[in-house]
Amino acid sequence: MPTKQELFEFIKSWIDGLSMIRTAYKKNENYKNMALEFINKHYLFNEESVLFKPTLTNKTIFRNSVDDALSYFIGGKYSEDTGFALKAFESVTIDETNTIIENDLIAIMGILDFKLMSPTEHMRVAFTFILKTTESGLKIKIHHSSLIV
Repeated sequence: MPTKQELFEFIKSWIDGLSMIRTAYKKNENYKNMALEFINKHYLFNEESVLFKPTLTNKTIFRNSVDDALSYFIGGKYSEDTGFALKAFESVTIDETNTIIENDLIAIMGILDFKLMSPTEHMRVAFTFILKTTESGLKIKIHHSSLIV
C-alpha cells in the first residue's frame, strides 16, 4: 500500500508534468508527445477504463479516453479545448489535502491553486483522484476537478 508521502509525490509529478508540457510548447518542441507521455504516466487509460471530469469543460463534460484527455490538455478534438496544460502558470500549490489509503482504495482530494503569469490572476481548483497501484507506480482511475468560484 502506498504512503501519504507517495501520494504527495504523485501529485507533484502530475503538476510537474503539466509544466513540462507547457515548456515544450513554448520551446516549439514536441509538446503533443510530452502530453501523451504525461497521460500514460499518470492515468490508467492504456490498462483499463478511466473516468475523467476535467476542470474547464462545459460542452463535452467527460474525457474518458486518451484522445479526449489529450484534447483537453493540449487542444484539438473539441472546440472548447484551448489546452489546459498550455496555460501560462507561474506556479501551482496544493492545499487542504485529504487522503484515504485502505485496502483497495487510494484517494486524495484537495485544492490546487494555479497562479497565472498575470500577477492578479489565479485559478483555484478542487480535485479528487482515485488511484490504483500498478507495476509502474500510482495511476489515476478517476479524476474529478472543478473550479472554486
